[in-house]
Amino acid sequence: MAGFRVKYTLATKLVNELVEAADDKQLNKTIARYGRVDLLCIDELGYMELDRPAPSCCSRF
Repeated sequence: MAGFRVKYTLATKLVNELVEAADDKQLNKTIARYGRVDLLCIDELGYMELDRPAPSCCSRF
């Protein structure tokens, strides 16, 4: 509504698309396409293990 270009994608879909683009030697083109948006919304980060939490006995700090 404000004129921004927004793209919404699932994290797994984005990863698969980038891997396939790299295999097909089209990675630069795919990255450029994502670079044309003003805001990229990536969903499902909560389902991906990004960092292991510290054990409860160590999280007193």
